[in-house]
Amino acid sequence: MERQWLQSWFSGTPVVIVQRSDGPVSVDVPLEFCFDSGRSNVKPPLAVVLDKVAESLRRTPQARLQLVAAPGDTAAASPLARQRAGQVRRQLHSRGVPEAQLGNPTATTAAAVQLRIDLAPQ
Repeated sequence: MERQWLQSWFSGTPVVIVQRSDGPVSVDVPLEFCFDSGRSNVKPPLAVVLDKVAESLRRTPQARLQLVAAPGDTAAASPLARQRAGQVRRQLHSRGVPEAQLGNPTATTAAAVQLRIDLAPQ
């Protein structure tokens, strides 16, 4: 249900939303829409995605964002990647998502911001 709701918002955009069987919902946003080179400020297209993810998390209080990952400007994990992931997490928290629903920020070597939403944590 939440996957379909999120997909309805981002149909026709580069945002990729996938759910395998009853597993977590994956939301991947290509780097070019997330941050300017060398910066950790969230760009407007990523802010729109985060607004909808925050709305989804507020609507489903049992859900947990188990992965909040952002890339640096190169394939290697870097302090910039961790700063960016922290900015993504702060943006979600500022949109009303409780700390308890937010995973720790981490770096990724993928060329996208990666979010994984567990809708039914054990």
